[in-house]
Amino acid sequence: MPSSVIDRIRSAVSGNILESEPLSGHTTYRVGGKAEYLVPAADSTEAEKVYVEALSGGIPVTILGWGSNVIAPDGGIEGIVLKMSSESARMEFPGSGRVLVDAGVSLIDLARAAAGKGLKGLEPIAGIPGTLGGAIIMNAGTDDGDTGSLISRVTVVTPEGVRRDFTRDEAAFGYRSSVFQGAGWLVLEAELAMSSGDPEKLTAEILRIQEERKAKFPLDDPNAGSVFKRPPGDYAGRLIEAAGCKGLRRGGATVSPRHANFIINAGEATAADILELAGELRRRVHKFSGIWLEMEQIPLPGQGSILPPPRPDRSSSE
Repeated sequence: MPSSVIDRIRSAVSGNILESEPLSGHTTYRVGGKAEYLVPAADSTEAEKVYVEALSGGIPVTILGWGSNVIAPDGGIEGIVLKMSSESARMEFPGSGRVLVDAGVSLIDLARAAAGKGLKGLEPIAGIPGTLGGAIIMNAGTDDGDTGSLISRVTVVTPEGVRRDFTRDEAAFGYRSSVFQGAGWLVLEAELAMSSGDPEKLTAEILRIQEERKAKFPLDDPNAGSVFKRPPGDYAGRLIEAAGCKGLRRGGATVSPRHANFIINAGEATAADILELAGELRRRVHKFSGIWLEMEQIPLPGQGSILPPPRPDRSSSE
């Protein structure tokens, strides 16, 4: 990797660049090999400089937020892992329900700050671990609401260093989907449009939702959230449990006994263990119900990456 490019990137960030950094310390599954360089960005300005500088210098960039909803490869990641999650990322409340937010702001911090200012809408996603950038890309949400419904503008930068703005309609938000998935752009910031509410009631609702999630999901064990998307008219957890998979284990990865659509790292799990177990769940659910579950979690590209098994030919599921 050209040292001149790394030197320019060092000068672009306020934090320390970490070499040969284990990704297991930066992902909620607690798995993953080493990042050649892990670069923390304090805000969208730093993130944009790193992203453009690296790509213009021919260095591959992998974007990482909170480290949830992803499976880091056991063999590590070459190039730069740009870590967006930052406590110093920008949140601004200019009034009239408008909120300007960097992509690296955590959802819970954003929800609490908005509630404190009497702005409602983020409560349903307040308990989801992650950053706003990741929530925008995946259109993260619950049955009670999603991220896309609050967006008025999203700003990205392309690999060529060109900024682009997207309206909510242009972002094409759908169930766990958006125009940003697979596009190769870096989400920098967003403007949210929120309505007014009572600060005390909104804060109490956030606490209630957090307690509800603690009771329902295995939050004390290393996990990355829901493994599979909800199939039309059903729930992945119900199908996995009905197929007799609750408690199924591969290596150090186990289907949570509390919620079947969660895989937990029960001790020394690898990314390969997790993906092998996810593949087995898909096969058993497909055999049981004819439904092929779609992955919600994203295997990051890297050395020795293992991809989820391909969807069976339709003729084989008839």
